[in-house]
Amino acid sequence: MKKIRDAVLNAVYKCGADDDRLIDLLDEIIQNNGQTACAVFFNVMTHIDLEPDAAEHCWKMILEHRLQLNALLGRKVNLRTVICDYFCSVDKTLKNPIVVEIHVFENQLKTLVRDSLTGLYNRAAFDAALIREMARARRHETELSVIFLDLDDFKLVNDRFGYLAGDAVLKDVGGIINNMIRSEDTAARCGGEEIVILLPETGKKNALILAERIRSKIEALSIEYEDKRIHPTVSGGLASYPIDAQSGPELIKHADFALYRAKEFGKNNITVYSQNRRRFFRCDLFSNIQIRSISFGAEHETIPAVGKNISVSGLLFESRHGFEIGARLELQIPVGKGRTPFVVIGTVVRVELFSAELYDIGVAFLEIDKTTRNEISRYMIRQVDCEKN
Repeated sequence: MKKIRDAVLNAVYKCGADDDRLIDLLDEIIQNNGQTACAVFFNVMTHIDLEPDAAEHCWKMILEHRLQLNALLGRKVNLRTVICDYFCSVDKTLKNPIVVEIHVFENQLKTLVRDSLTGLYNRAAFDAALIREMARARRHETELSVIFLDLDDFKLVNDRFGYLAGDAVLKDVGGIINNMIRSEDTAARCGGEEIVILLPETGKKNALILAERIRSKIEALSIEYEDKRIHPTVSGGLASYPIDAQSGPELIKHADFALYRAKEFGKNNITVYSQNRRRFFRCDLFSNIQIRSISFGAEHETIPAVGKNISVSGLLFESRHGFEIGARLELQIPVGKGRTPFVVIGTVVRVELFSAELYDIGVAFLEIDKTTRNEISRYMIRQVDCEKN
């Protein structure tokens, strides 16, 4: 959407009072981008939000109205005058319009909807986008996801380095997010260190991919401030419509709850909201794994098993060997060709015999470190990317 808006603005600025050239450029933009370009054009010129099909109809009617006014007055009527007259006298959407230079209006609009420090949208702009996108998701029966992010231990950054250092962190984080989201997404600073991202036509899997990439990018930051290095991290929660919520406020509430669980679990991770209280998104793991039981003073042989699914909190696998609840296992899990398998310690929390010789074994990663957790997250993202392609 931003790309189309920029193209429309460039056409308006470039053509000035040359309406014939402007109409040709707009028709070209519409031809390349469809009805959506009509809706963007009217939002730019009048700040009226129209559905794409209604906008296309209005554009055709305005071009006809322009020809009628030209014939009636015996001269060419400025396109902006034609648009104003159409919406005031024919369509009657505008009641009390004002005249202002578009660059002045755009600058004022930017200051009204953007956070000056981060370049992200402000809370008011996000709330308006949430209402608009929720209505669109219901109307077109599409998914809508929200990522709720919070910088970890941000107060300590301010206390240790000063508020200007905190501002530097926020500015860099805002830049990362703005560079990683799509033009149709809305990212807003909604509190001191809280950032919310609205993702139209996006389900949980793709929202998780983006959230993990943002988390990883922020984790890699090294911000220099007065000869000192600051290494920020971020925690996040995400929820999706319609699976998790049926309204905008409920969607935000559940994403915030997932964020709370991410903080509870140790920070610097992303948690997916789930009504069945499962903390983390799971993906399939159809590969052979190696397992070794751990106990003091004894050597145990390696047992082969087959993975079923995995999350950053645990693993489900099937094995011909049964284990006691509470048994501690060392699991060697492959993460793809050419990659070194990672090793994680887990505790057996579920054992089910589902055939004469096979057990379903559920293992919780109660002692997982951040490096291994992030490796599992990256593996899951690669798996989801493969499914998409």
